[in-house]
Amino acid sequence: MKKKNKSLIKNIGLFTIGSFGSKILSFLLLPLYTTVLTSEEYGSVDLVTSTVSLITPILLLSIFDATLRFGMDSKYNKEDVISTSINVAIKGTLILIIFTLMISILKVFNIPIIYLVFLNVYFVLGAFNQIFSLYLKTKNKVSTIVVSGIICTLISCGLNVLFLLVFKLGIIGYMLSNSIGIFVQVLYQLIVGKIYNDIRIKKYNNLSKPMIKYSFPLVANSISWWINNASDRYIVTFLKGVTDNGIYSVAYKIPTVLTMFQNIFFNAWSISAIAEFDKNDEDGFIGNNYTLYSFVSFIVCSILLVINIPLASFLYKGDYFSAWQCVPFLLIGTVFSGISQFDGSLFAATKNTKLVAKTTIIGAIINTCLNFIFISFCGIIGAALATFIGYFIVWVLRTIYLKRFITMKVKWKTHFLSMTVLIIQAILATLNISIILQIILFILLIILNLKSVLKLINKIITSRKKV
Repeated sequence: MKKKNKSLIKNIGLFTIGSFGSKILSFLLLPLYTTVLTSEEYGSVDLVTSTVSLITPILLLSIFDATLRFGMDSKYNKEDVISTSINVAIKGTLILIIFTLMISILKVFNIPIIYLVFLNVYFVLGAFNQIFSLYLKTKNKVSTIVVSGIICTLISCGLNVLFLLVFKLGIIGYMLSNSIGIFVQVLYQLIVGKIYNDIRIKKYNNLSKPMIKYSFPLVANSISWWINNASDRYIVTFLKGVTDNGIYSVAYKIPTVLTMFQNIFFNAWSISAIAEFDKNDEDGFIGNNYTLYSFVSFIVCSILLVINIPLASFLYKGDYFSAWQCVPFLLIGTVFSGISQFDGSLFAATKNTKLVAKTTIIGAIINTCLNFIFISFCGIIGAALATFIGYFIVWVLRTIYLKRFITMKVKWKTHFLSMTVLIIQAILATLNISIILQIILFILLIILNLKSVLKLINKIITSRKKV
């Protein structure tokens, strides 16, 4: 367990360095976006990025998930894994280009050409970024991933300021800035990570069959996860209009602070989950990390609930300010989304991807049905509530199914009680009821978990000193 903790802590440290600087810088630029871009423009570009997140796993057959799993399996040659992944990505790209050309020529949808162009650009850059990042994880080049992310953020943010404030390019400047940032990130990973040395065009063992067999069930999982995460924006647009969607999309920006903390851990954990999997959890490594990960998610969420309105007044300008009402349920939904992903990594370690897909599909169906009901009656707040319930259902199902494969050493009573406290706080925050009472709930949350978390942190520190 000492070596396991040392490796995990090292990777967490690297991802922390990368995430804090980049995410905070992007976060601080939000007032610029909400000042320069109209809610309609922001809502439109959000639909473009949401569409890309939907079609990526479909056209790539979720091959990026197989890139990580097969790349860490000693039975397979890493060069074959990355070459197979790129081959699939190129074919998926060609399909998208042909499809968007047909839409443009036949004018099937009334979509401006500029959005179709950036749809393709976002897809290609995003696909190779995912594949390269996960491949670098298999080669334990975490520092390369981190540095590339920082460079991407600095370039994107710098160009956003230049294109939006100096050249006044509006929404085109916003999309162009983000595209250039990701392009440089991909180029950095390719060259500095020396991925180009491993790519084979012809002479390699094509692993399409075993990799796609593993990843194909995850296509349904990704689609369902997208429904939980992004379909609400389409339904809001359909029922309430693109302007409301712009406001609702901005509401997601505060939960990204919580997502940042979750991603720091999860990026490191996704490596350990496969490399250090133990179905009996004899040394408590998996259970301990689940407890710590959950606790950090609870605490960060609780703090953001308390400061939600002051933070919204700083970040959301003009009509965007009303987005604060959606934040509490989106925050609590993010908590359960993160814990569900933790569970999903354990299913991936056992190559049991079908159950991962099953749980997400059920959550997505429930989420979609509730979206139509809640949005009709409660507007965009209803969309946030439906998202929370969808993620909660996924977590419940995965926790139940996971008991078939692993016995995690977790104090479940304390865990459930902490969740109850957090849900109550989210309801109070949505209704803007008593900040004092919310602070009391925050303190209660710390008291409930303090003993076990302090004990766990002490174990980790002690084990690291001994290594």
